[in-house]
Amino acid sequence: MAPCEFNIKRGASFDLLVRLPSRFADGQFAGWVPTSQVRSDSGGLVAALDVEWTDTAATRVLRLLKLDTTTWPVGQLWFDICLESPEGVRVYTDNARFEVIRGATEHG
Repeated sequence: MAPCEFNIKRGASFDLLVRLPSRFADGQFAGWVPTSQVRSDSGGLVAALDVEWTDTAATRVLRLLKLDTTTWPVGQLWFDICLESPEGVRVYTDNARFEVIRGATEHG
């Protein structure tokens, strides 16, 4: 798996925009439903992310969101995105790795 691509402080909201590669035509994924999960290295589920198209016509940019990450473990985590067609065809992105780090200011 690839090295960590970014850091997030535990407790900060996970809010990420993901752009699909230009090799896909605008609108190619219209009607497809995106889902995403964050997992630990052992494969344990950390969180199901809220995922939505930011541009429903072009279906080029996805927003991945989890407002509360206070229970996420410190260390390396990973996620991918699944796009499912109305007919049930599933396409997955590559895995992306990130690191949850401890912050000095904690809430809750």
